[in-house]
Amino acid sequence: MSILDINKALEVGRISYGTVLINTDPQIRKGKRNEYMVGDFMTPDGTVPFKIWEERTFALVRDKGIGIYDVEVEGSDFNGLYLTVRRITEAQEEWKPHDFLPAVSRGELRQFWRKLRSKLSLFGVSEKAWQILEQILADPEIDGRFVIEGAAIYYHDNKIGGLMNHTGKMLNILVAILENLPTLQESADLLFLGIALHDIGKVFEYRDLGLGEYWYANHRVRGIELLAKYKEAIFNAYDERFYRQMQSIISGHHGDFGDRPTSVAAAIVHYIDSLESQVTGLIESQEANNGRFRYADWGWLEAIDLSKKESPGSDDKENLSE
Repeated sequence: MSILDINKALEVGRISYGTVLINTDPQIRKGKRNEYMVGDFMTPDGTVPFKIWEERTFALVRDKGIGIYDVEVEGSDFNGLYLTVRRITEAQEEWKPHDFLPAVSRGELRQFWRKLRSKLSLFGVSEKAWQILEQILADPEIDGRFVIEGAAIYYHDNKIGGLMNHTGKMLNILVAILENLPTLQESADLLFLGIALHDIGKVFEYRDLGLGEYWYANHRVRGIELLAKYKEAIFNAYDERFYRQMQSIISGHHGDFGDRPTSVAAAIVHYIDSLESQVTGLIESQEANNGRFRYADWGWLEAIDLSKKESPGSDDKENLSE
């Protein structure tokens, strides 16, 4: 059986067959009459929600959990598109989880970041800052996962390479801000390193678009823990105030959804982070629903026209894990 084509499978009323990955534990909820299961299937084309209404059908998934399955599904729509699972069994063919994980091209990511380096240097980001970033990213504890992990499990850039992609897009927004507000260029190194490392703890919180072993020590905590290893290097390159501001950015970049920002730098990074992730999430939701869709607490949103131009990396087949 081939991997499920979710774009076709989401057509309401269509019956489809294919193989999927369940990468995070589904939930069992109580309905008016009985319990049902909700979760997400993952394929190279993205993540799609599913529901299983009968216990005799979801019993296998409840007992086995995360894994690869063959499914018979029906496209459904209630407050958004999802798949109703009619039948589910353990996969009959040999598959690996990475066969199902959507990815951003490593080659295009590198090209994107090379262009970023040139643009950021025009607005005050020093080579010293880049050297510190490269030193931290080369840390054996990170194990090269900055170019592998996603920026999220759900919502935005939940793809292999998504963390680096999300961070790069934030830096692109920083370029525009530094150009529009030249007085901020005095703090270009701080804002650059703050953005580049604001989510670095996700290399520990996540593992291949699922939760890592110690996910409950969130990425802000783990990011500050990693930064502490480079305290002396940052003190020598800048000073203690710079280092403490870096800590404030990592701890406060979630705004109202975590520790509140305690510095202007943390607030700026929070706004850049929110803008990039929310816009990306909107567009990914539209693409997943093929037009008009229901989003967050706002209800139905009419789709916006999208360019047919491929996004960076979409046609590059280089293996991200190399």
